[in-house]
Amino acid sequence: METTYGWAGKILWVDLTERKVTTVPTSDFEPEKYIGGVGLNSRIFWELGAPKVSAFHPDNPLLVSVGPLTGAPGPFNRAEVCGIAPQSYPQELFAYSGMGGKFPADLKYAGYDAVVVLGKSDKPVYLQVDNETASIENAGHLWGLDTFETQKTLRTSHPKASVLTIGPAGETSCRFAIILNETGSAAGQGGYGGLMGSKNLKAIVVRGIGSHKIADPDAFMDLVSERHAAGEWLNGGAQSWGRYPLCGEPVSGEMKARYLKRFAGCHGCPYQCMGFYDMPGIGKGAQMCVEAWYGFVGNGSSEGYWEGNILSQKLGINNYELLGIMVFALTGIASKAFTKQDLGLTSIPHFDHATEPKLGSPKVHHEFLTELLTGIAEGKSPLAQGVGRAAEKLGPAAMKVYQDQYPAYGYMSHHLRNVASALHWATDSRDPFNSCHDYLAFGSTPSLADYFGVPGGDIQMDEKTLSFSGTKMIYERAEHLAVWVQNNQSLKNSLPFCEYASMPNSYFHPPEMDIRIFESRILSAVTGQDYNVSRLWEAGERIWNLRRAIMVQRENRGRKGDTVNGPWFKRIVPNGESLSAPLDKKQWENLVTRFYRLRGWETESGRPTRARLEALGMKNVADKMNV
Repeated sequence: METTYGWAGKILWVDLTERKVTTVPTSDFEPEKYIGGVGLNSRIFWELGAPKVSAFHPDNPLLVSVGPLTGAPGPFNRAEVCGIAPQSYPQELFAYSGMGGKFPADLKYAGYDAVVVLGKSDKPVYLQVDNETASIENAGHLWGLDTFETQKTLRTSHPKASVLTIGPAGETSCRFAIILNETGSAAGQGGYGGLMGSKNLKAIVVRGIGSHKIADPDAFMDLVSERHAAGEWLNGGAQSWGRYPLCGEPVSGEMKARYLKRFAGCHGCPYQCMGFYDMPGIGKGAQMCVEAWYGFVGNGSSEGYWEGNILSQKLGINNYELLGIMVFALTGIASKAFTKQDLGLTSIPHFDHATEPKLGSPKVHHEFLTELLTGIAEGKSPLAQGVGRAAEKLGPAAMKVYQDQYPAYGYMSHHLRNVASALHWATDSRDPFNSCHDYLAFGSTPSLADYFGVPGGDIQMDEKTLSFSGTKMIYERAEHLAVWVQNNQSLKNSLPFCEYASMPNSYFHPPEMDIRIFESRILSAVTGQDYNVSRLWEAGERIWNLRRAIMVQRENRGRKGDTVNGPWFKRIVPNGESLSAPLDKKQWENLVTRFYRLRGWETESGRPTRARLEALGMKNVADKMNV
């Protein structure tokens, strides 16, 4: 048998309806062209016929893929979850969600590049994978347990295994339920915990004791040594900001001073960018970046902040969507678009105790958090269906509040600061900014943008607060910036490569080294194939085009759908994530046309052309699309 490097060579194929587990060769899906992660998931979904079913239909596949870099030491131990996303609104769309932790590496060490889960079990089950052996096991004793309890129980019966699990929110098919491993590593966006719950699949347990085969370990280590020498491969590094809660004082300082126990991170990663906290009486766990929504709850209370974080993780609820819920609730109630009772709440501290010191008291925030989060997890709250669907039922005034906060596809505003980022969001299928902070780097560093040949200098960064603001609206050549970032995003989500270590200012020592050169050298060393910059960049473009083919074929995507919600064209949306001016409709339409032309798509419909697809080695895709 020929040795493969980077890829494990097998995909675990699970049919829950028939209770059958088999394997198929990864080579069936041309991994050398689609890499792994989002690329591999998209290729599998395409070969399954891009099914036109609802998110909770048994034929909606749950796809979990790693990539050729997964398992290697470095910021590479990630996986991507794909499928038709329950969170999408108003239409359910094929999307993606990334996660780190230990699970991705264990899946690779067990000998698999992906897990494909089809069908639906007639009773709760979990998938058990122990290297070459995989089976579907009864999970009746696990159903109803939270994510922490589930992991503890399964690791007792499966020592040293990694556990990927849903909580009660996933079991009730909450549309923004997460899939969690450990405490701070989750596939959050998309609602894939709800998809997993709809299949009666409680967990995937993996123990892997194999290895990750690197074709040229000397070249790999030479590259890592170079980055060590440059001060770019160190514990902490530029990612140390993420270890502390980005929720303002006094909470951030108090959490750091009193409750921070150590730094944490994904398996094998040198950056260790998370903080691990332990608050007596509430619990312990990891956090990274923003859980700022709890500031609405605790009003400067560390207890409110941390209880919200731990409880949402245990119940399996997406933290970031909870930020959207809080903004929606507070804005809508203040404007009389709806009442707290309409949201299934008896009290909201921000209003009911706004003038009293006890707003931040443990009792007040505990009662509110319990009512809000358990209501969502049990499926009793109208918010369990997501803000868009809740707003639709509440009426036009509520929908206006929703559209001010959610630019498109049912996702809360996030780093939407310039024209190119709006174009990216409009042509994606979800909030893309968990994996394209590139806009912030280019926007705040014009010299970096000049080097890569894209527009920049339209975003300002506050070094003290780490906040960003748009400064001007640049339409000229914005399509070039969007295409660059989309291609790079496709690669980092397919290699996979951690977002915080793969931005354009990462390893930036031109002309000898930049992020494209680093990615090509590391992938070449791991796989033994010559992925020069040109070949690698073509792979990124191919993956984006395959995703577009899925949008067109399954979702009838076209120019009409490539946009953001109306308020963004009418005014500066006052939500803390605003553009510096409203989008200009005429300039926007011209920009979309230029974007299509640059992509090699039909300028009227936005459909990929046969010529472009064939140039990317995608004749089979063109044939199925009849273009």
